[in-house]
Amino acid sequence: MQKQLIFGMIRSLHDLFTAFWIGGILTTGFAFLPAVKKANDEPSLMRKLLIAYQSKLRIVGLISFGILWVTGLLLSRQSAHHTGFLNFQSLYNTLISTKHLVIFFMMAVGIYRGFILGRKIEKFNQQEQKTYMMLLFINIVLGVIVVFLSGFGAALG
Repeated sequence: MQKQLIFGMIRSLHDLFTAFWIGGILTTGFAFLPAVKKANDEPSLMRKLLIAYQSKLRIVGLISFGILWVTGLLLSRQSAHHTGFLNFQSLYNTLISTKHLVIFFMMAVGIYRGFILGRKIEKFNQQEQKTYMMLLFINIVLGVIVVFLSGFGAALG
């Protein structure tokens, strides 16, 4: 019973911080940025708001990623199906390994978008704005893929 309680807590934390990370990306794309764009009365104020929001979301994302990494390692030890990192020998391992590859790509996109391109938000030209939004859209799609791969992996594991 105690092992199940600990496993349940780890799984819950993993799910909660997945919701923070992926939910933050979805909220940004479907609610926050459209609201900022619609309220484009004062572009300098909107850019300051976007910078502050991105800064807070970056902290949530980094904390979430750290907790997801630790809880993911703990969860992998609980699964009888897990046979190693980036292992494609079974359907379960293929789903989880594919999820990890998608997450690595999401991280690369997020690092470029947030830490490199995002540092120039106040001086964005039209092309940089489009690139910023395209990268957000890519991470939204990848985030949804991660959630589905996680769901199918959990169903098999």
